[in-house]
Amino acid sequence: MKKRATVALSVVAAALSAMGLAFIGATLTRTRSLDQLRHLLSYDYMSFVDSQADGAIGAVASDFFIGVGLLLVGSVLFAKVEKTSRGATILAALLYTLVAISLVYACLNLRVSAKPY
Repeated sequence: MKKRATVALSVVAAALSAMGLAFIGATLTRTRSLDQLRHLLSYDYMSFVDSQADGAIGAVASDFFIGVGLLLVGSVLFAKVEKTSRGATILAALLYTLVAISLVYACLNLRVSAKPY
């Protein structure tokens, strides 16, 4: 890959990763307990009613998985850069695992027509 293409790819990957980390950081700084973190990872805050529940972390909870997606795209782009490929591949694998585990959990624990807390 040419040097200009590598630099451009690195800049785009860094921007996407920074935005993803900002979304994830904003969500995690608002969690006050492990119970809220469990609700976040189990998709309990995905509806409007759940995000408005007492003690909920609000609208930024839905931004958590957007941040994970942006970080995942950034790490996949970083995997194409020779110097960062190993670390980026490991990070992408961990993020894919997080998304897969949380999706399996969400499918196994359906809350169709369940009342919010």
